[in-house]
Amino acid sequence: MLRPYRHALIVLLSLTLVGSVPAQVSEDVNGHGTIDWSDQVVRATGISVQGGVGGRAGQIRAAELDALRQILETVKGIRVNSETTVEEYMLSSDRIQSRIEGVAKNFQRAGDPVYKPDGSIELTVEMNMAGPGQLYAEVFTNGNSTAGSLYGTSTNLGSGVYTGLIIDARGLGIRPALAPSILDQQNQIIYGERYVERQWLVQQGMVEYARDLATARANDRVGSNPLVIKAVDATGANRTDVVVSSDNARLLHAVEKHLTFLHQARVVFIVD
Repeated sequence: MLRPYRHALIVLLSLTLVGSVPAQVSEDVNGHGTIDWSDQVVRATGISVQGGVGGRAGQIRAAELDALRQILETVKGIRVNSETTVEEYMLSSDRIQSRIEGVAKNFQRAGDPVYKPDGSIELTVEMNMAGPGQLYAEVFTNGNSTAGSLYGTSTNLGSGVYTGLIIDARGLGIRPALAPSILDQQNQIIYGERYVERQWLVQQGMVEYARDLATARANDRVGSNPLVIKAVDATGANRTDVVVSSDNARLLHAVEKHLTFLHQARVVFIVD
């Protein structure tokens, strides 16, 4: 039988470990690297073996080149929308392929090289997806703020003017993407790329992802009074798009001023 103080210590340690579980939404891509959807960063590690030309400096350069290869393969695996990956998008045009390959070269070192006992060197790098000259700038070529309400101008708001949108899509198997859509039950798009001003698409992307409601609410992106909606289904070949009830779709588009936070992509998806 555990003594009381030992039992209390074990409970405390258990709570500490549970509380330390990261809330980041991340995804490994075929062993090449990781997409951190919460921080909007792609990470990969390059490795070089001992020897070669140029000594240690040459070895570090070889690790950088391997990191570039790994990060590009990771970027190719990113889902653009419900139908397309970045790799498929690149294959549509030599110009697009060249520009995205150029974006991948914008990586930064994430810490110092790691010197392994076997003489190899590991170098971890990061590439931001958001910002001028980054991935979003190459993928989001449209974007505007001219899309109007689908549901008239009802003013039955109740909670005042919302500052952002949280879609709770847990339990639906939603997979993160650069350009997911929100649809109503009649399959009408009520939030997509055409709802967002391009400057916001480039600056922060269409959505951000979180693991729980508390984390989503704490995100400055959705402001102090976000509208929280529970998704009812997932759709699209890549299962990136969410479906909300027709009542919630009407609420989202209740008045024209509500669309301000959509124009600015103040949207967070909660996923498993």
